[in-house]
Amino acid sequence: MFVSGARKFSAGGKYFAFINGQGKFIIYETETSNVAQVYTPNLHLNVPCTCFTWLEIGAAPSQSAKKKKKRVSSQSEPQTFVAFGTSKGGVALYSLALAKIEKVLKGAGHSGPIVAISADLYGDSLYTAGADGKVIEWSLSECEQKSVHNLGVEKLSCLAIAEQGKLVLSGSKQLKVWNTTEGRVVKTLVGHTSNTILVENLIGPDENVYVLTGSINDRNVSLWSLVGDGRTAVGLFALDDAPEYFSTRIIGSKLHLVAVSRTGVAHYYIKDLNKINASKPVKANHTYEVALDATAASSKAVDRLPIFTASIEFSSNQDHLLVAYGTDLSLKFEQVTIDKSLKHNVIIRTQPASINRKGQDDKELKAKTPFVDNASAEFLNPVNAGKKSLKTVEIPMEARLENLALSADGDTSRTSQKNMAHLLIQGLHSKDAAILRSVFSRNEPELIQRTAERIPAQYISVLLDEISSLMQKKTVHVATAVSWLKAIIHSHASQLMALGADHLLSNLGTCLGILEYRVEHANSLSKLSGRLELLVGQIDRTERLAKNPDAIANNSHVLVHQEDDDSEVDSVIGKERDSNESSEDDFNGMIDDADDDDQEEDEAAGSFVRLRNGNIGQENGSTASDDDDDEEEDEDEEMSVSD
Repeated sequence: MFVSGARKFSAGGKYFAFINGQGKFIIYETETSNVAQVYTPNLHLNVPCTCFTWLEIGAAPSQSAKKKKKRVSSQSEPQTFVAFGTSKGGVALYSLALAKIEKVLKGAGHSGPIVAISADLYGDSLYTAGADGKVIEWSLSECEQKSVHNLGVEKLSCLAIAEQGKLVLSGSKQLKVWNTTEGRVVKTLVGHTSNTILVENLIGPDENVYVLTGSINDRNVSLWSLVGDGRTAVGLFALDDAPEYFSTRIIGSKLHLVAVSRTGVAHYYIKDLNKINASKPVKANHTYEVALDATAASSKAVDRLPIFTASIEFSSNQDHLLVAYGTDLSLKFEQVTIDKSLKHNVIIRTQPASINRKGQDDKELKAKTPFVDNASAEFLNPVNAGKKSLKTVEIPMEARLENLALSADGDTSRTSQKNMAHLLIQGLHSKDAAILRSVFSRNEPELIQRTAERIPAQYISVLLDEISSLMQKKTVHVATAVSWLKAIIHSHASQLMALGADHLLSNLGTCLGILEYRVEHANSLSKLSGRLELLVGQIDRTERLAKNPDAIANNSHVLVHQEDDDSEVDSVIGKERDSNESSEDDFNGMIDDADDDDQEEDEAAGSFVRLRNGNIGQENGSTASDDDDDEEEDEDEEMSVSD
């Protein structure tokens, strides 16, 4: 993209110069379409030039070399110079005769690059506008800085001089008219939606001062009047795209304007200044395009040669238009006749010789692969290679994967500790949420500790702010934030203490508040967690035993209680009967005159009653108690009655 003043004709129209995209200053001769000079600044010696303007400086009278005649030569013709505005804020004078930088103007200059430069044709001053918002006046005779005008903090993008240096027009979106003698802003012009890069002043038939401007993105050229209090444009000229160059001439009361758009189309306007209405944009009376001659080409498609510049000011007469078409590598200047009856003009031309490389065939321009004879070729290896041969270092695939900072989906993939530190510093510096999310997504204490040790001290305060915001999210993020906070305190305790109590409290206040709130409810949560664990454990154990009952038999630590079946009860009853019979025999032997039949019946009845009451008998053949005997006697009586 070309800045203001990047394409300009010399004073007489003999030369045309521009600054290309590589920073080279190229000068063409308009009559022969040949390149006169190419100036390439040495970046390590000279700074790149950002804008320029043509100057005509008269040479001082010089004494003749012949001492015998002792005569002084008359003043020589003015020399042609080019004033460069550099990216460092200085001004240099380029001599066209010597093809080098001859002088550098003295002074502090601008603190930023110079974006526009303009010369006072009626005086000795040179004006520059910089990105620092200043307009500086330079003296060409003394080659030094003269005065500085502060127009504000806005970055300037255009500059024009009017009324012999009394008015300076500068600005970006808003154009400000500055009175240099009074040191104040006369008016502010509003209308462009983007930065203005093209500006040119002209004097109308009624001695009114007009200004034409063009911006980067607006598809029109605006006409302003500096007389009066009007702040809006008095006329608009419509284009098919944003303008890149325009040239003007006033013939009578009519304005002749030629504007070249970004698409390479030249628009020619003829309009009376007294009849221009701002509410209705003016359309072009004629348009000019240059097309390639497709008769010799095999394809039927017609290509366009873009028009690089067009001028009505330096044409041979009023019926001709000076047009330069091609690219910045090769331009062709031609005088085109204006056909008033034809609105849309298409000029068919062939490519310039420098573009098609002197008629070379397209097949010859293709890259060719060199032929290698494998039989005679010698392949070097570490054994037969010389000492001066360079060894190629093969990086293993694991190291390449570790060097990858981010994967395709934005997550870190095997990121090393060094790369993690670089990622974190980059995310903190640029405030990139994606990078910070990828770093904080890994909760590895060892990696976090190593990364925290590599963080510079100036990023600690910013990192604490990010951790404070991270702790206000969900529990997973809080756990990661606590790990980072612990690592920072462990590694950068001295830097944190050096910040002071107030600054430290402002950084850690949010973290401490969240930690105290969570610790306050830690006891209740621990109790609830313990109870839930017991309950869930019992439920799981019950379900597991129900699903797998064989696990109980295999477990030796389980206490098992088995109830007796009927067969075991009968065996026990039989044993008790035998023991009771033996005890009754001993007892009956002590009693005299007892019948054997009554004794057996009493023993059977007593054993039956004891079984019913659940008292089977005494161990080791012991006798029953007195209470049991009384109960047995009562039961014997009842049995006898029933009988």
